[in-house]
Amino acid sequence: MLILHRLPRMHSFSFHYNLSQNKVLLPIVFFVLWVSSKILVDHKLGTPVDIHIRLAFTEAIKLFITLGLYSARRKYFLYDPCRHDNEDQPLNNINLSLEGSHESFTTRNVRISELAQIYPPSAWFGLGGGRSSLSILVISALYSIRAYVISKSREHIDPLAQYLVIPAASLCSLCVLRAFFCRTYTPQLWHAALLQFCGVFIVRSGLISRSSDLPYLSLLSSAVSISFSDTLVDIVYKSHHPSTLDAINLFIFAFGCLAHLSLYILSVTFLGTRSHSFGSHANPIALALSCLSEAGRDISTLYVIYYYDVILESITTALASTVVLFFLTAGFLNEPGVFIGCLLALTAAGVYVSSLRQTAEDDVGSECVTRPSLATRSVFAVVLVAYLLYVSFVMTHEDVWTSRAPRSQWGFTSEPKPGTCRRQLLPSHSYRKTLENYDRFDNILLVVFFSHARYGANLDYHREVYSDYFPNILYIGPASREDSGFDHSYDVSVDSYHSDENLSDPSFYKMAGRMAHHMLYTALQEHGCYDGYLWVPFDTLLNIPRLEKFDQELFWYHSPWGLPVFNPAQDNSLDIGLHAPPVNISPDPSINLTETWKGWGPDWWWGDPNVGVGVCMEAFQTVPVHLRERLAGFTNGETRLIGGSADTMYIPGRHRRIFMEVLGLFLETTCFLEIAAPTTLHLAVPHHEPILFVDHWWIYQPPFNASFVRQKWEEGYEVDTFHTFHWGERDGDNVWSANYENVADIRRLLRDSAERQQILFPVR
Repeated sequence: MLILHRLPRMHSFSFHYNLSQNKVLLPIVFFVLWVSSKILVDHKLGTPVDIHIRLAFTEAIKLFITLGLYSARRKYFLYDPCRHDNEDQPLNNINLSLEGSHESFTTRNVRISELAQIYPPSAWFGLGGGRSSLSILVISALYSIRAYVISKSREHIDPLAQYLVIPAASLCSLCVLRAFFCRTYTPQLWHAALLQFCGVFIVRSGLISRSSDLPYLSLLSSAVSISFSDTLVDIVYKSHHPSTLDAINLFIFAFGCLAHLSLYILSVTFLGTRSHSFGSHANPIALALSCLSEAGRDISTLYVIYYYDVILESITTALASTVVLFFLTAGFLNEPGVFIGCLLALTAAGVYVSSLRQTAEDDVGSECVTRPSLATRSVFAVVLVAYLLYVSFVMTHEDVWTSRAPRSQWGFTSEPKPGTCRRQLLPSHSYRKTLENYDRFDNILLVVFFSHARYGANLDYHREVYSDYFPNILYIGPASREDSGFDHSYDVSVDSYHSDENLSDPSFYKMAGRMAHHMLYTALQEHGCYDGYLWVPFDTLLNIPRLEKFDQELFWYHSPWGLPVFNPAQDNSLDIGLHAPPVNISPDPSINLTETWKGWGPDWWWGDPNVGVGVCMEAFQTVPVHLRERLAGFTNGETRLIGGSADTMYIPGRHRRIFMEVLGLFLETTCFLEIAAPTTLHLAVPHHEPILFVDHWWIYQPPFNASFVRQKWEEGYEVDTFHTFHWGERDGDNVWSANYENVADIRRLLRDSAERQQILFPVR
């Protein structure tokens, strides 16, 4: 096992000298980059990219930046007349005498002069030697593992739990330095790290229910990864000639880039992992900004460790995380737990600042003057190997990243992958073979609901058209079939909740579909293991060639904040005038809307005393605060509900659980379908993911057939879906009868739509 020489303590003098010489710009830059990267990565990246591709791209950016720094530094050496001739190649000449050789490195003078007093050149590792190569290889592997672990935790751990990693990593670093490298630091640093951990834990407890169900193993893995990588790179830097900084960094970044690319190729080629590197919604600018900010943060991290030490880097990170946490939770300081937790975190920040000042002014620590014993080195080797084995286990076991609680924590557990769980069989007569070689919706469940037991031709014709493209269709509705005989006896999943209909009382207009979201909940609960769920009533027309272009990893809805999906038949302007009307935003729910409500016709359902805002707010107040914060992010911080047609809604399978949990809260009240479902969607969508805008039309005047779509095309609009579509019509005697011509007309429409979308599309 590689054991590095012990350095005498240097950080207090270095910090004091640099402070006196106004050299604190580097930690400030690191602070700013850390905050900006946290904001960009957690809130702005709307492009779900394969984790290894994103990490490889970030490492490549670091590599190019470091190459640029090396080139600039090399040019500086070449044109400096005061330099010795043999320093023209700083990366190649590593065994030179220190005397007079580094004075041109203004920001490094202190570091170099300290090293000259501490280490004679003979004690440094020679770059390319056995011990040097092994040490650099170890830290390169550690940084690659660290990047993967942190990115993985960002996907599976709730945002507040991620802030627990930072003080935990600081404590780990202090323990490792004390136990294995005999570095001691002021007790205030230990106290600050403990205070910050307690503060974040209390904040999380105040915002998230069941906060004790933390994925401790994954949190520990992240903290130890950060601690080991930063601590060991600090030791490796101090054990090499100062001019090898760029060479070490280049090797770390090149190793990381190649490692992540290799793992991506391995996962796609040999493990059969589905690649979703870029989707139709890809935002390369957001991706580039996010990766660039991460690269700047990581490079500045290494420079802070190099010019100061790992503890100053940990302190700066802790201060930056406290600032971000405070602004993240500032709107919820009225919650006692949040207020107390933030107070503790801010107190910890004050202690950190105080410890920095004391470190700069006083000699508050000590270092071992003797080399660690063989027993100590052996224990360190065992700990490092155990860590590598543990992280390897964590990286290959998906369940370690999630809570061990029997129930999920408001969506912060991952859904089982389709290949690892069994789908419940659909009703026997729902199966029908799709068109040959068509597989765009093979892992999507089309949930078709009936508010009334009006099956017959409505179900037959619907299935005849859409089973060509959807192999998995769940028809769900009330039990009554009005003695229709055997037909459809086994085609419909019967939901236990059935709302009666009574349209005679204007003050309580009981529509049978007002609680149809119970059927949506039932479908999601009983039919897991799908990539997504498309929820529509039987009388909604689906423009399949358009829906092909929607990313199945994201929510779809006609949200005011929705992102339009590229359309070759339009100019793709973001002007809302070219799209269907979006859903509505409620008035201020603190106002008594019932007093001025004139009925559902003129005033819609907002003020209805039985199903409106007053009832829905009872459920809304029980939604966890961090989810309400998500909705408030859409509405400029104001408390609002979302209401409108719920006749086309797509829920990604990975967000099934969180959507169900929130929808269940609204189902405990009589909140109207068209308020409960849209509001739930906007509460459940993650901060960093867009909602894809569906051009959905709700019409109440004819034509109630495919002619409506053609009319909108002529006007320059698009129709992704529309309601109400009729599979038949009433004759002169007001008797409804099915019309098979609608089936043939929809197929003609789909063929025309495919031409507009410039895609190959099969039509029977």
